[in-house]
Amino acid sequence: MEVGGILTPGGINRIDHNQLRVGERLLVEVIQKTGESEGTIRVKGQDLFALLETSTKLGEQFWVKVGDTKEGSLLLIREPLLDKQEDIQGIPQQVQQLTERGLPINQDMITLLTTFSAANSDSFGTLLENIQGTMTDEFLVNLRKAIPSLDELSEGNGAEKLVECLKKLGLNYEQRLQQMLKLGSPAKEVEKNNLRETFKFKLLEGIQNQEGQDLHDPDGPLAHLLQKITGQQLWFKTGALDNAFMLLHLPLFNQGQLVPVQIAIESARKGSKMDEQHCRVAIQIETQQLGDIGIDAYFNQDLLTFRVLTRNLPFLPQLLEAVMPETKEGFAKLGFNLAKVETGDLDQSLEFQNFLRGIRRSGVDVQR
Repeated sequence: MEVGGILTPGGINRIDHNQLRVGERLLVEVIQKTGESEGTIRVKGQDLFALLETSTKLGEQFWVKVGDTKEGSLLLIREPLLDKQEDIQGIPQQVQQLTERGLPINQDMITLLTTFSAANSDSFGTLLENIQGTMTDEFLVNLRKAIPSLDELSEGNGAEKLVECLKKLGLNYEQRLQQMLKLGSPAKEVEKNNLRETFKFKLLEGIQNQEGQDLHDPDGPLAHLLQKITGQQLWFKTGALDNAFMLLHLPLFNQGQLVPVQIAIESARKGSKMDEQHCRVAIQIETQQLGDIGIDAYFNQDLLTFRVLTRNLPFLPQLLEAVMPETKEGFAKLGFNLAKVETGDLDQSLEFQNFLRGIRRSGVDVQR
């Protein structure tokens, strides 16, 4: 790949040069070209005017090395693809996702993130079938009991049931383990016993007790389920960008059958939490009558707008009209005014599908 330089005059004044080191790698995105060799790039969340190589394309993303930070200018030297430099087999988008999440760039992290985001909750049911015979019947029964149903989530305590399920799976296992070490007896013993009841602990224990089973072997059914839980944990991390982002693949029961549900949320940060009054929520769920249904919702203070996406558009307006009064009433009880509802083709909504895979549109306004 061609190696060249990018000069951002005056850019150093808007990026703290004390935090930049010569030789440091940064991810750059070209967000505008105003001339053959001029444009705007995004570096560390900031938009900077830049003198570009003539071969640079709009929307292109690549890695650069800090070459110089003198005299109020920032010299960035374009480098070959990171996967060739460091023997990482991921594509640039995968490396970008690691950067966005504030995670170390290595093959294990790439595998966990991309395997999880490429899958869906339906694979959870397959994993349950595959681990039969490798775990006790009690484990399988308790695991199924921990998975909520759609009816339960529609109740007043639905959010609590969802959080309880995620904790039972062990999504905060390491965090609780770290906090446990700071406790004194007998509180430490109580928390230790509670951690033993999480499914992540039981999977780790089951893998270690299997003869000839390597903890990092990706082929075993227990390892697959453990990887799915760990991948979910990584996508729960709010990340390193200005907006917080998370993915959730949630198995739910509907009339006794497991249905796959995918959820993506992006919001402004509210301290260490997500801002529920300024956020985008994308949901895709499989239904028996209409197949896959997508909901692309935008919350802005007390206003809510969303699109309903399906492959059965002719039937959708009539269905929405029938449920709209109840829907508006439900959101009103939560403090939101349903301002607008649109419909769309699920297969044509590529940006929505990418959002559910963890690929965010640059500069997206979550307060749309």
